[in-house]
Amino acid sequence: MALASNRWVRILGAAFLMYTLSFIDRTNIAMAIPAMRHQLGFTAGAIGFASGIFFVGYLVLQIPAGRLATTWSARKFIFGALVAWGVVSMSTALVGNETMLALNRFALGVAEGGVLTATIVLIRHWFPRAERARANMIFLVSIPFAGFVSSPISGLLLHGLGWRPMFVIEAVPAFVWAGVWWWAIADRPEQADWLAPAEKQALVASLAREAAEERQHVTVQGHWTRALIYPPVLLFAAYNFFALVGSWGFTIWLPSVLASFHIGIREVGALASLPQLAAIIAMIVFAITSDRFAERKWHMILLTAGAGALMLCEAALQANGAASITLVVLLLSLSNGLFYGRFGAFWALPSEFLPAELMGIGVAVANGLGNLGGFFGPSIVGAVETASGSFTTGFVFLGLCMIVGSLLAIPIRTFKEMEVPEAVRARP
Repeated sequence: MALASNRWVRILGAAFLMYTLSFIDRTNIAMAIPAMRHQLGFTAGAIGFASGIFFVGYLVLQIPAGRLATTWSARKFIFGALVAWGVVSMSTALVGNETMLALNRFALGVAEGGVLTATIVLIRHWFPRAERARANMIFLVSIPFAGFVSSPISGLLLHGLGWRPMFVIEAVPAFVWAGVWWWAIADRPEQADWLAPAEKQALVASLAREAAEERQHVTVQGHWTRALIYPPVLLFAAYNFFALVGSWGFTIWLPSVLASFHIGIREVGALASLPQLAAIIAMIVFAITSDRFAERKWHMILLTAGAGALMLCEAALQANGAASITLVVLLLSLSNGLFYGRFGAFWALPSEFLPAELMGIGVAVANGLGNLGGFFGPSIVGAVETASGSFTTGFVFLGLCMIVGSLLAIPIRTFKEMEVPEAVRARP
């Protein structure tokens, strides 16, 4: 079949559905929180801590995943992760107290932790620079797509069966997709016997040429561990940390914010899918503009800052008692759309300041340290809600974090910014 030999369909289609399942199993706890709090007596602070501890576990395999995906096999690493997170996600149904929930979420973080890093390296191996924002977008649109399809489905499962069966049912597809992944993926074009010889030759040559060009601009010399303290990598990670404080605080607590308007769980599920629909649309639009104008950094910065500003507007209206559920959903949908719109450019950016051999480590640092923001965001919002009985102050904090992250990214210099203008090079 022609589609089976199309790298855009085969590589990115398999990655898209793999990460969709990852995010469903990672975030379905958000829909289950109201029922778990009612049945098991969990406080918002305990739920926030357990949700956040996922990201401490998430840090564990980041650097190993980056190295293994670069020097061994992204395909094999992700296959093992699919099986592991399916087992852990299914076991969430057995949780009976706050300690068990925290341990379960930590284990799920470890199981899923290296998947994004390994996939970004895989995409770097398959798609030249001019295609990378669109390729990353197709892969990463799985994140809002997962929220869009899983919130209504989880709402129906919760209404009909309860939260324990929901975790079991939604974990099963990970085992099925592990087999598909093993069949579909090759680590590099050279290894793909399904790719047309002429396309394979042209693709390998293009990627090799870009790799040679990138090395001319890189100031990181010596052992690969130098990338761990390379200033652009650290700035990139700091930006991602503050951005994901805001994003994960929003993701985990959005269903609870909607439930505070005293609507049913099925209605919560339906409304919680709308910010994800906005995200899907924005990701497509801004990935196209990022590749069209060959621009990454300012797409990322301006979209993140805009998302934070809209979140502050929503919190201000809530504080003044002027926010209806319609207005809340509208503002948070726009905010979520802008934030996710940055993803194509965001994950294309490391290849604009790092060579291929350091990509795995750079992405691992940015993704690992950045996702620690996923610990602080849900935890702080949960603690604030426990103390005040309101999510408003917590959402102010989330919006400010997104804006701070945007400011931290401004000093990052890309290869294009490192180039000496022709007029300067020509001077005697």
